[in-house]
Amino acid sequence: AGVVGLAACSTATDTDDEPKPTGAPSITDEAFGQVGGTAVTRYTLDNGRGMRVRILNYGGIIQSIDVPDRNGKANNVVLGFPTLDGYLNNTGDAKTYFGAIIGRYGNRIAKGTFSLDGARHQIPVNNNGNSLHGGTAGFDSKVWQATPENADDSVGLKLEYVSPAGEMGYPGALTTTVTYTVDQDNQLR
Repeated sequence: AGVVGLAACSTATDTDDEPKPTGAPSITDEAFGQVGGTAVTRYTLDNGRGMRVRILNYGGIIQSIDVPDRNGKANNVVLGFPTLDGYLNNTGDAKTYFGAIIGRYGNRIAKGTFSLDGARHQIPVNNNGNSLHGGTAGFDSKVWQATPENADDSVGLKLEYVSPAGEMGYPGALTTTVTYTVDQDNQLR
């Protein structure tokens, strides 16, 4: 089993009877660069009512969440980088995981060692002698397989990554699936 984070965001106004912009939910994609010769795509999920979420298939990163305030003016409410280079050059002890899916393991593994079923495993360390959020090449630095999803009142993006046995020193293969959905009530699930 993998560790997966879930983000939720909802905006509310003082009254529910205020007019909201209307339109059908949509999802679009655009080229965002390359990592090691593999294309990176940015997907934009638009709920048709003023909320827009941009997600990269690189690291499953939520790059931005634009939500309308009580006056209908949309603003980004998350931290992120405007270009792929910002994420690729985000390394070392000061590395941040802005909006990324982390793994195989969330948090720290002391000294990068653990035992499972009596076998000791060593994984790369990347945080003061410990392994943080999967190590030096965790899920945040992988290009995920992305599949857009459409429904009448929402749009989503299903991301999947298969971590083969032995990757980063972890035993066993692991398939991880994360689905982000934006609905017409300005919710991200």
